[in-house]
Amino acid sequence: MPAWYSNAMPSKRCRVTAMTGLLALLLSTLAGAQTDRLGSQGGSLFDEQPRFLPVDEAFPYHLSLDSGQQVSIHWNVAEGYYLYREQFDFQLTTADAGPIVVHLPDGTPHHDAYFGDVEVYYGALRVRLTLPDDTPTDQALSLRLRFQGCAEAGLCYPPESREIKIPARQRDQ
Repeated sequence: MPAWYSNAMPSKRCRVTAMTGLLALLLSTLAGAQTDRLGSQGGSLFDEQPRFLPVDEAFPYHLSLDSGQQVSIHWNVAEGYYLYREQFDFQLTTADAGPIVVHLPDGTPHHDAYFGDVEVYYGALRVRLTLPDDTPTDQALSLRLRFQGCAEAGLCYPPESREIKIPARQRDQ
């Protein structure tokens, strides 16, 4: 190889350094564009799929005792998620328990890709349940509840079933 050629060629170390610098510049530019596109949502350059909450974080609930024959289930549906009105079911699992009267508020009309035109609940929701008159108040009961919801970003959770203990209550006077 001619002497002038070997002196004109950058060393291998110099080429690696230059390539590393170019790669870093390219990734930095792409990361900046990704940050602009994401805005305040966060995420990284390689996040392509939305992240979904576990079902118990998307649809947290608790029970309250309203009276001897009435209890309420309170949901605080996470932002960007909703519950289907028609997917609720409440049953006492105690033997010979009569039907529960369920008081659901009106929902928000929604066109759903899976269920068509439905009513859904966003945010805070209170479902009042009136227990049968012959339900004993001096013993704890077990309530099976069923619900289903979705994330607006496109994930529908399968129907969920939970057992809730209703503590002994005082009979209404």
